[in-house]
Amino acid sequence: MRIGIIDYRREPPRSVNDLFEAARKRGVEAVYLKLPLIDALIDDGKVFIKQRDEPVNIDGAVLRGIGLVMSLDVFEKRLGVLEALASMIPVINNPFNALIAKDKWRSLVRLALHGLPVPDTMITENPFSAMKYAQSKRKIVYKPLTGSLGLGSALIEDPDLAFQTARSLMNIGVPSYLQKYLEKPGYDYRVFVVGGRVIGAMRRVSRNSWKTNIAQGAQGVPVKEEEAPEIFATAVKASTILGLDYAGVDIAEDVSTGKYYILEVNAFPYWEGLRASTGVNPPDHIIEHLVEKIKK
Repeated sequence: MRIGIIDYRREPPRSVNDLFEAARKRGVEAVYLKLPLIDALIDDGKVFIKQRDEPVNIDGAVLRGIGLVMSLDVFEKRLGVLEALASMIPVINNPFNALIAKDKWRSLVRLALHGLPVPDTMITENPFSAMKYAQSKRKIVYKPLTGSLGLGSALIEDPDLAFQTARSLMNIGVPSYLQKYLEKPGYDYRVFVVGGRVIGAMRRVSRNSWKTNIAQGAQGVPVKEEEAPEIFATAVKASTILGLDYAGVDIAEDVSTGKYYILEVNAFPYWEGLRASTGVNPPDHIIEHLVEKIKK
């Protein structure tokens, strides 16, 4: 069995190397596929995938990312190549579903339409709308629409600052993604789902910041299902609705209401923090799940 690990970087990042190691332990041959170098062709009515003129001959693939800053044409090319590949072999996560999850707004809309709890959220290009939203919610969080690790997120309590932020973004062609601030109890949850089941979960505890991302200094504390059954069940539902084979689901409690809300679902999750706090190695489970899909 031969699989591909797909990413866009010049050299395989740590997460890709982790997947290589997991494949090696499983006795599976793995190759690195660099997305900018992958071409798709239609020849005599058949579709072919190549990398540097060499046919891509694999039985399945793990998708780890498609790129950060790119033109619309490059984005469409990469998505088109990935969808062509996914029509031939199992690709996890499915590229179309992964890109919906990567878009915070589209993923929350889908979850909300299926009845799952998500925070009050707005997306706008209008600075006046942003200002009025900040006035109505009193405290909001600006987040990059497709960002991760908590980078670029900002807490806004002043409606004038919301206006200025949205206007500055509008001037460079970027919409404002604004979310009602949840008063957390000093932590939230990261739940890792593979193949429709939770393989590990942790509380991300922060003492010095409203951000609870591990990358922002929070500490991970392992959580078992009997401690938070609602969290586990909600994470599985969210990943299923978004059609993801593996996902990192972020869930927070609002202490003012006592309710849990899905903050986002990450289709290209990092796992170093979860692995360090729980001892669970997600790459092992991801490769095992891909192998099972290939066998079917």
